[in-house]
Amino acid sequence: MHVCRNRTGIRWLSVCGVSAMVLLASSARLFSQDPAPQAGPQDFGLKVPDAPHKPGADRRVLVKNPANELVVGNVLVEVGDHFVVMLPNGRLTSVPQQEATVTDRKFEPATMKQIAADLTASTFAGFKTRETKRYLYVYNTSEPFFKATSRILETMYPALYAYCRRQKIPVHDPETPLVMIMFRTQAEFDKYRQMPEGVVAYYDGVTNHVVMYEQSELLEIAPDLAFKQAISTIAHEGVHQVLHNIGVQQRLSHWPMWISEGLPEYFAPTSVEKNVRWKGVGLPNDLRMKELEDYLKQDEINGLSKPTAEARALTSTGYAAAWALTHTLAQNKKDKFFGYLAAVSKRGPLDESSPEDDAKLFAEHFGRDFGQLDKQILRNLQKLPYVDPVLNQTHFVAMIRVGGRRSYLVTTSPRTIKQWHQEQVGRLSPAAQANAQMTIEAFPTRAAAIAYAKGWGGG
Repeated sequence: MHVCRNRTGIRWLSVCGVSAMVLLASSARLFSQDPAPQAGPQDFGLKVPDAPHKPGADRRVLVKNPANELVVGNVLVEVGDHFVVMLPNGRLTSVPQQEATVTDRKFEPATMKQIAADLTASTFAGFKTRETKRYLYVYNTSEPFFKATSRILETMYPALYAYCRRQKIPVHDPETPLVMIMFRTQAEFDKYRQMPEGVVAYYDGVTNHVVMYEQSELLEIAPDLAFKQAISTIAHEGVHQVLHNIGVQQRLSHWPMWISEGLPEYFAPTSVEKNVRWKGVGLPNDLRMKELEDYLKQDEINGLSKPTAEARALTSTGYAAAWALTHTLAQNKKDKFFGYLAAVSKRGPLDESSPEDDAKLFAEHFGRDFGQLDKQILRNLQKLPYVDPVLNQTHFVAMIRVGGRRSYLVTTSPRTIKQWHQEQVGRLSPAAQANAQMTIEAFPTRAAAIAYAKGWGGG
């Protein structure tokens, strides 16, 4: 996408159930020597032995929680002489088997009130909390940001759950509440956990929380687009969280990169028009479409599907390609696509797969004719309508009048207006500066702003 003539993009990391959104400079290449940063459960505080593992086999154990209380936990996976256990609040912990006692006692998930009390008693003191049927929100963001977040998630969850059931994908209700941690500023976000540069949100597969912040650098450049992009991030990370909690993707499992990131983009398109909302499963993803626009113009779609399907790391445009591949297969090869999804859904916690294994699985369901698949992707994209997220964002017309002379600027950026005003007025004499008048008008699209500016300038 284009913001103030600077190319920006979105790329994601997803390893062992940890997903993050990264705003970075991007090129039109799909696969870069500078891939998305990699993270594993150990980066989020889960220490497991470097040893063979096997399924938890539906065992429950008595273990101590961080408050030193004895609780019943579900064994997710056995690794060497350790259990990885899900505690009642949804957090995963690694405990030596000698410190866990297998039990027949029932697993009792923590209530939202209990989780909220624990979180606000320490790390998130002073934060507001809100409870809904499925989500606990812990936040100090603005109310409009909280409301937009809640609106997206509360409408998306039931539709996504119902969609999976219609496709015969086995699903179940989350075992523990879904928690959203929302910081107002990047400084608070970074203080909580230092992430690689550019990460603005992530799903933490260890705590089972989605963590994000509201105010980004883009806010000063294009506030309208920043808000829409943030909402898109929320939807994407929200899908990661839902998939890991309703049984589609097991906690700590590894999926091929294209489906791991393409599926949330397919499930989570949000509108980029004035009323930001979740659009619905499989509808055009406007932000991803914009990012692929230059690719389509350059007719470089050939050679897209094979490297996307085989990629172990992606650039921003590569993630857009993963969405395009997912969308095309889900729409045009529906039965094969959901057969593939059922196969990867069987991958258990910490299960590894080689590039050869992933390539074989892809070929079993979709064949090896990538040239034909490229043509299908191109045809699919060309027929999808979408709203340009850059042109259809709030544009400002800043106008300065000094006597009979007029000058104007069309921009998305309040910061740019301040800089331009200083430059323009700084060139004037003291007497002219005293008479300079600046007004600012806002318009819903770039076209409307330019039309107004030209009319004013001509007057």
